[in-house]
Amino acid sequence: MNDGKVAWRGNFPAVVTPFTRDGAIDEKRFVEAVELLASEGAHGVVVSGSNGESWALKGPERLSLFALARRALPRDITVIGGTGSIPTGDVVELTKAARETGVDGVMIMPPYYCGASRREVVAHFRTISDEARLPILVYNSPKSTGVDVVADFAAELAEIEWVCGIKQSTLDFTVFEQTVAACGERIRVFTGHSAKRGMASVLAGAVGFVSSLDPHVMGREGISLFALTQSGQFDAARRVQMRTLALDRGLGGIASGPAVMKAAMNMLNRPGGYPRRPLLEASDGEKEAIRHVLDSLGLFSQVRAAA
Repeated sequence: MNDGKVAWRGNFPAVVTPFTRDGAIDEKRFVEAVELLASEGAHGVVVSGSNGESWALKGPERLSLFALARRALPRDITVIGGTGSIPTGDVVELTKAARETGVDGVMIMPPYYCGASRREVVAHFRTISDEARLPILVYNSPKSTGVDVVADFAAELAEIEWVCGIKQSTLDFTVFEQTVAACGERIRVFTGHSAKRGMASVLAGAVGFVSSLDPHVMGREGISLFALTQSGQFDAARRVQMRTLALDRGLGGIASGPAVMKAAMNMLNRPGGYPRRPLLEASDGEKEAIRHVLDSLGLFSQVRAAA
């Protein structure tokens, strides 16, 4: 339960992890990425989430990225590190080490692949909370984990001492609304999929986004959606939402998510880098399709105008 432990609010992009073509972490580009997002209005960043290819990162690599982000950003920008894994002991160990890097909290998904029951997932989070004692943002991504933290499940997790929030990335918006109703008074409820439903989520009670494609490709415009909606600038928010939705629909399915996002970022002179294998850089044909979508939204013109 949050009980005032954190006041997380706003747009927290799940920052990409830029790799070089040979798979090494490009630390310079990573720092550029977090600094750029903060300069464009991000209220926080999530490091080593799905967007950051957490599955491709070893524990020491994650910790290094957490420390880089925390050193690069002012204290009023929240830094959350992704420490999720399958064995509970491994998550406890990594979360304790993350605390030493200075992060403000950790994002943890339920243990995936192993077929954990609800009772086992609750025990997993309770053990991490009791032993690591660092604010936890639960990450519900049922498509990725095979576990769906629906509203009453989230309410049960919200009773755990250091569970302070949830990134509710269910594809069912009704479940998102039910989650806000069930535990929005006790923990901070963020939405995923902000490119699709950010505006609606704020109106339904979300305190923020853990965003993906929209801030990384559209920069300040994409990041602005939370603040525009929260401040009641609905016409402007609606215009941005329609553009993020067009971006999401246009780029969806061209290639793997990280490959598409990073190719788009590179084209727009943003620090995307390359994915880590087994994911491959977008092909020439895929890049042409990506370029067409970006051009249709006038994003190249925006870059030229800002130069």
